[in-house]
Amino acid sequence: MVVVRARAGFMTTAQAEQLFTGMIDDAILYAPASLKLADAVRAHVGHRLSWYADLLGRFVCNAVRVPALDAEVARIGLAPVDVAVVVADGISAVGAAVAAVDTYEHVRLRSVEVPLGTERLREARRALAPLVERQLEVYVEIPVVRVSERVAHELSGAGLRLKLRTGGTNVDEFQTEVELAVPIVRCAAELLPFKCTAGLHRAVRHRDRGTMFEHHGFLNVALAAQAAAATGSEGATSEALAERDPVTVAGRVRALTDPSVRAVRELFASFGTGRIPEPVRDLVALGLVSAA
Repeated sequence: MVVVRARAGFMTTAQAEQLFTGMIDDAILYAPASLKLADAVRAHVGHRLSWYADLLGRFVCNAVRVPALDAEVARIGLAPVDVAVVVADGISAVGAAVAAVDTYEHVRLRSVEVPLGTERLREARRALAPLVERQLEVYVEIPVVRVSERVAHELSGAGLRLKLRTGGTNVDEFQTEVELAVPIVRCAAELLPFKCTAGLHRAVRHRDRGTMFEHHGFLNVALAAQAAAATGSEGATSEALAERDPVTVAGRVRALTDPSVRAVRELFASFGTGRIPEPVRDLVALGLVSAA
C-alpha cells in the first residue's frame, strides 16, 4: 500500500494515493531497458507483487508483440495483465490491431497509443471514435511543437487524449521547460488529459551525468499541470518545470490541496518508464511515499 509520511499541515494519505496511484506505466520493453519479453513480464510481476504496486498503471506493449505477451502471461499462470497497446503503424492500423488484441484471454486492453502521421486530425477522430465509444483511453501522439490550440480543442472534443514525447536517445528529442509548458497549458484550457513518454525516469528535473541530457522530472510535470490548471499561464507552468531543487519540489507537492490533486491527475494521467525502481526510490527519498 502507498502511504505518505504523516506531517501535520501537509498532504494526507488519501491525497497521496489519489496523486500517485496508477501514475507509472511500465514501459520496460522500450529503450533504455529494452528487455526481452519473458524477462519484462517477470519484472512486471515483481513490481505487481511489491509494496508499491499501487503506483503502477499499464504494461506498455507494441501491438505486434501482444500475441507473445498473451502466451507468456498464460505460461506463467498470471491473472490477465492490463495493457496499453502501442499501434506504431498509425491510425489506419488501429482497428485491426484492437480487434486482434480483443481475441486474447490473458491481456486486458485498457488504452491505445498511436502516432498521428500524415492523416488529418479530422480523419483520425473519425477512425478512433469506435474506441472512444468503448470507453477505452485513446492517446494520440503528436510532437510537442505541433500541439496548437486547435489540435488540443479537437482532441478534447472527440474524447481523445494526448501523448507527449518528453525525451529519447538523442538530444533533439528533449524539449526545454518553455517548450513543454505550451502543450500543458493548452491541455489545461481544453481539459485534455495527457501522458508523457520517454525521459521521465526521475522525480525532479536534472542533467543526466552519462548523456548530459537535461531531463524533466515527473513531479515537475505534475506541478506544471497544477499551475496550468490554476493559472493558464505559460510562465507559471514553465517555472514549475524548471525547478530542480528536490526539497522545493517535494514541499510544493506536499502543499497540494484536494482540488489541486484532482486537477493534476485529471490532466496528467501517467508517464511511461522502463526504469520503475528509479521513480519509486525518488518518491521514497523525498518522503512522499513509503511501505505501509
